[in-house]
Amino acid sequence: MAASTPLDQLHPSTRSKRSEKVDAVAAAVFLGVIALYLVWVATDMHYWIVRDMNNKPVECSVELVGATCLGRPALAPDAESPVIKLLVHVNNRRVYRTRDNGGSVVVSYAGVPLARGTTPAFSVEKKKTVTLAVDATSDGVGVPDDLLRLMLEERRRSGLAQMEIDLRLFGRLFTCSVDLDGQFRACRCNSLNVVSSS
Repeated sequence: MAASTPLDQLHPSTRSKRSEKVDAVAAAVFLGVIALYLVWVATDMHYWIVRDMNNKPVECSVELVGATCLGRPALAPDAESPVIKLLVHVNNRRVYRTRDNGGSVVVSYAGVPLARGTTPAFSVEKKKTVTLAVDATSDGVGVPDDLLRLMLEERRRSGLAQMEIDLRLFGRLFTCSVDLDGQFRACRCNSLNVVSSS
């Protein structure tokens, strides 16, 4: 048995009070460490959950609402520049607002550009969709004769001709095809990964 010190003999409750204080401090430190760990885990989980929700891509679709001067040959006396009217639908699936300073649109048939246009600068609130009107026009007049023959042959064979739309928004290239059949419907665009070099 350990010999007791004179201080313990004079004040027998001193030892138990010191022991209770040490136990209380140790418990407080332990609980503080547990609380900090839980905060760290919760913050880390929140980061990964929000990051995954933010990785949902922006979706685009294009609707052809009008096309004029596509059936006239370039050398016809009444030939005019083609005008293609589009509605671009931008669906922001992210959990934050996104914006674009304006993009470009190229309308092609059989790989030959027929008209070009630009989208205005816009912003889309989180989980919302915005619709942009785009008029794509050409600097040239009419449609080249060979291309017009090909377009008319495709219309005769299948009842419609398909135009390709290349849409640059958010630094990405979206592509889709729209039918020249008189029906107005939105066609979903596919996003392509594009590597650009300068």
